[in-house]
Amino acid sequence: MKLLLSFFSLVLLVACGSADDVQKDEEHEQLATEVSIFASKDNQKEWILLADTVNFADAQNATLSRPSLLLKQDGKDSASITGKIGSFDYLKRLVKIEGNAVIKSFTDRLTIKTNRFFYNIDTDTIWSDGKTLITRDGASITADKGVETNSKLTKIEFRKQTTRVPSSVKDITKK
Repeated sequence: MKLLLSFFSLVLLVACGSADDVQKDEEHEQLATEVSIFASKDNQKEWILLADTVNFADAQNATLSRPSLLLKQDGKDSASITGKIGSFDYLKRLVKIEGNAVIKSFTDRLTIKTNRFFYNIDTDTIWSDGKTLITRDGASITADKGVETNSKLTKIEFRKQTTRVPSSVKDITKK
């Protein structure tokens, strides 16, 4: 019973709009607007997934329009992942955000861009599977086969790394 309660307290689905914001069409879509899906642990939110609209018609996946995944560290916003579309697989506990997907770190001056990112809730892992550009203070690195990191962005693993060589020594020593 404790495990079941932990599961339900970990992932809560909350529609922030009114009851009128839930719509059904001929294909039995179940749309909600201004939706927030989040996980809490020890009364602190670990992450919040926001979307303009969410289709809950599929029993396994929610389809997200203009998703934004807000990552938390010690109760504070640490980074966000945004894109044009996304999905949330309830059983696999996997979030996918795609279409000009961008990670912006609020704690480090770091931006990561690619076509799509995945976030595994259980392992707290974020990864991309295609060409990914990492930028910090004007310096950029391209990972041709993607990256893998934790939600804190403290350890980023690159595959098939390409680095832009600075034009002068000043660019290397800039702080």
